[in-house]
Amino acid sequence: MHPLTHSRAPRCSLAVAVVLAACGGGSDARTSARTAQRGAGTPPPCRASLDDAVGLAVTHYIKAAKPKPERFLVSAGTDSALGDAGLTALQDKGPTYLFPGDPALQTQVRGQLHEKGDYTTLLVVRRGAEKQGGSASVSLAGHYVGGATDGQHAGPRSYRFACDTAGWHLRDSTVEQSA
Repeated sequence: MHPLTHSRAPRCSLAVAVVLAACGGGSDARTSARTAQRGAGTPPPCRASLDDAVGLAVTHYIKAAKPKPERFLVSAGTDSALGDAGLTALQDKGPTYLFPGDPALQTQVRGQLHEKGDYTTLLVVRRGAEKQGGSASVSLAGHYVGGATDGQHAGPRSYRFACDTAGWHLRDSTVEQSA
């Protein structure tokens, strides 16, 4: 080996060791500093909205529905409306129509749906939704409109979610007793 190359190797190793020591150590020190800034044991903040939890609950509700719906109705102008994320979840699964609260208008919508074909059509409604910090609970119900399944209930279900920086995650769901 060349004498200069051989003599530089120890200096480089020493220089690297000095730089690491000056930076305060490895990743453990940086992690400890971040934890101290955030507060020890504090969970990461939840930035997801309650509407996002409703949309995720609707997706799970549709998957569990028996018989499998081929198109959907969403309540319009009532306190059981799903919101934007719930509506989007329905639209992602199939044709979706607004279902008014007025019985006379409902009759018109039923007639229009029948003209398009007697597909299995599910009306999904929100019974309740609540967010507390990094947790949310959503309660949904539904029933079939028109065709052979007219009036059949899809059953109420409750969904509980936990949130972290990635968004909502389903913790569990339960079938509720019909009221």
